[in-house]
Amino acid sequence: MTLDDAEGLRRDVAYARRLGFGGKLCVHPRQVAAVNEGFRPTTAEIDWARRVVDAAAEAGNNALRLDGKLVDRPVIDRARAILDDAGVGAA
Repeated sequence: MTLDDAEGLRRDVAYARRLGFGGKLCVHPRQVAAVNEGFRPTTAEIDWARRVVDAAAEAGNNALRLDGKLVDRPVIDRARAILDDAGVGAA
């Protein structure tokens, strides 16, 4: 990938994200914005995280069922991390 291959960088970031990575090293400052954008939580992820955090607060931060799925401490922690990454904070 060359420094001028913005689309290739976006594809590479998307692939890394699908593999579970949370960031990517940049070799040039020109890449920083695209990498940051590619790893920023999506609107759907933020909405899900807010619902999880709100439901957990109502349940006293105990395990609960939401949308037919178990929500326990690791899921709640992940939801809070998503909100923190998005800059909207967790309740």
